[in-house]
Amino acid sequence: MFTLGIIGRPNVGKSTLFNRVAGKRIAITNDMPGVTRDRIETAASWMGRDFLLVDTAGFDLKEDVMKKEMQEQFFKTLDAADFFILVTDGSEGVHSLDEVVVNLLRRAGKPFAVAVNKVDSENKENLMGEFYRLGSDIELFGISALHGRNVDEVLDYVASLVPDGDGHPDDGEERIKIAVVGRPNVGKSSLINAWLGEERVIVTPIAGTTRDAIDTTFEYDGGKYLLTDTAGIRKKSVMFKDPIEKFGYYRSMDAIERADVAVAVIDGADGLNERDVKVISDAWEAGRPVVLAVNKWDIADKSDKAVRNFKKTVAEKLQFLSSPPLVFISAVNGKNCFKIFAEIKKLYAGYIKRIPTSKVNEALQEALERHQPPVVGTRRLKFYYMTQVSSRPPYFVAFVNNPEGVHFSYERFIVNVIREKFGFDGVPVRLSIRRRSGRRGDED
Repeated sequence: MFTLGIIGRPNVGKSTLFNRVAGKRIAITNDMPGVTRDRIETAASWMGRDFLLVDTAGFDLKEDVMKKEMQEQFFKTLDAADFFILVTDGSEGVHSLDEVVVNLLRRAGKPFAVAVNKVDSENKENLMGEFYRLGSDIELFGISALHGRNVDEVLDYVASLVPDGDGHPDDGEERIKIAVVGRPNVGKSSLINAWLGEERVIVTPIAGTTRDAIDTTFEYDGGKYLLTDTAGIRKKSVMFKDPIEKFGYYRSMDAIERADVAVAVIDGADGLNERDVKVISDAWEAGRPVVLAVNKWDIADKSDKAVRNFKKTVAEKLQFLSSPPLVFISAVNGKNCFKIFAEIKKLYAGYIKRIPTSKVNEALQEALERHQPPVVGTRRLKFYYMTQVSSRPPYFVAFVNNPEGVHFSYERFIVNVIREKFGFDGVPVRLSIRRRSGRRGDED
């Protein structure tokens, strides 16, 4: 598929242009340089032409660990993309790093155009003059990524380069969406890289390395997936002090909402702590089944006793989960990482399952026979019927004569019978109790 890369030095508006072309706010934008660290991809379309849009970290020559990792991602994008938009800052003129990037593109034999950003009015068109020194053969566009000025001209040019028949990357096929979640520095990005077999997302010992929600398409054992790496979740009181971390938090929550299954990565050497429980609880409350991936098991106590103790801790601290799948892994050496997909497939099958109303009512009748509804006041609760109204997650509605009289423990009992009958282990099952309307005698 035709791939369009957006590149340039830090803080020139690459991510703003990326979001503008994508038509939604995907990449985090901020005035501080170096906000984008990993490369971010999304499918885009213009004038009936589909292409893959890639945002990159700003090209810099600094030597710290994070910058080196970011430049590695930059050079991988340089190899992979078919065409580039080099974003420059019209208000600052030609920067030495702009010239370095142009030379890199020429050496790599990559075609490109230059978008002179922050040219937000006709009065500022003169800012473009200096950029012709980058080369007389370069297509030059004066744009405002923030306001959208002349971005359509850039896209018209790009669309003319997309070959006929270059289709959407998914070809209409549905992918299972997986959000990899957890607190900082537990190995979420390492797990994604282990699955992909490459350093797709940046990994460093620095907590908070991943700031954005990074989507990557992936295929394994006949299954198609969309993997999302998320920012590590800390306490809101800590994360919300930093505007970038705050936005990263909301992007992580959004990734959970978009996902079909959440993979919660836990540091096996540290054990299951309060923050892990909160992250897992957030995913479960959002109606997403959760696979528990216990990472760093290669450096933890791997004895049978340690496994039993960990399972006991999970049972005690995660009582709200229903038989969650538990996989002990090492993202660094890849051990057991791909076993997670077998668990994902099982959970997804339950997540999308629809049960015929006749079968649902057979389960309800069995529940009522096993545990008769209680008497509330002077009347016994009466269940008329139950039906599944939706999936993703499975959602059932039971109609009764007195909804207020149904105790949560009896609701939980009915949900457990539904799980037992239809194989919803590990999947959130929602049950709503409603009064049957439009019938005489409902109150009798």
